[in-house]
Amino acid sequence: MIATKISKLITKEIEKRRLTQYRIAADTGIPQPCLSRFLNGGSLKMETAGVLLNYLGYEISHKKKSRHSDGHG
Repeated sequence: MIATKISKLITKEIEKRRLTQYRIAADTGIPQPCLSRFLNGGSLKMETAGVLLNYLGYEISHKKKSRHSDGHG
């Protein structure tokens, strides 16, 4: 599922960059308890995930699938 991939990406980037929950909270305004919950296996709201992805330098875009991409239409 896409949400799981996004969560893994965020977690991996935070670990790779050795960012602390305190630093992320201070920089983004996301409450530290929310970050702690997420980093310990909890879920995130999509809005919060978007803030974190933006903070980590990622850009979210939506690609619309072509109606003819599967060859059946």
